[in-house]
Amino acid sequence: MKLQLVIPMSGQGSRFARVGYTDPKPLIKIDDHPMIEWVLRMFPGEEEPLFICRREHIENTAMAQILTDLRPNGRIAVTEGAKLGPVAALMAAADEIDNDRPVLVSYCDYYMRWDYDAFKAAMAVDDYLGAVPCYKGFHPHLLPVKNLYASCRVDAQGNLIEIREKYSFEADKTKALHSPGIYYFHSGGLMKKYCTRLMDTGDSLNGEYYVSMVYNHLIRDGLRVAVPEGISHFCQWGTPEDLDEYRYWTAIARKRQS
Repeated sequence: MKLQLVIPMSGQGSRFARVGYTDPKPLIKIDDHPMIEWVLRMFPGEEEPLFICRREHIENTAMAQILTDLRPNGRIAVTEGAKLGPVAALMAAADEIDNDRPVLVSYCDYYMRWDYDAFKAAMAVDDYLGAVPCYKGFHPHLLPVKNLYASCRVDAQGNLIEIREKYSFEADKTKALHSPGIYYFHSGGLMKKYCTRLMDTGDSLNGEYYVSMVYNHLIRDGLRVAVPEGISHFCQWGTPEDLDEYRYWTAIARKRQS
């Protein structure tokens, strides 16, 4: 069954605006391409993604045209962009998401190298109802002590036991499992059920509902969630500092190659 790629990108991007960026975060150029183009490259063959966008970005920037140029068969859902996090964005566009087809939610501010076809094949045959692909090892964005992301704790079989946002289950962050911002659900209906439960319980962080938090509710109901580790390289672009670090380390790597 064909998977639904859903990309919530309705955040205000205030941290980038404060330091002088004029484009919305997904449109910021990285190595001559908008950030959202790099995100789409991680999912070859997905020609009909659903982009969840902030109304002011659609009305006041070139976002709609850029998205249409990148994926002519994609769809754009427009939200008012209430500052409640990506789960709220998903629920604002719930009518656009098929209840019966699997869903892959991707954030809009990172890039990674992985075997997407292998991931889809694994999800098609395994009996997992959710999955949180993770990376570990040395990554420059993990060096600052303050940089914390969604961290996973797993059992010996790689099943998710707990996921915690803005946290590391290891003192040495290179040994921890970190979510890059990609989340699989066996069906749209399952995703909506547990997103609704998360918001109904008020289980937020600093007033925002993150997709990572949804999986703790699946686990409490006895549902299996996989944590695949097939991510070879990862780039974090969520904040201006992340982007500066990426550019700094990329410049060093290119000098060594020249």
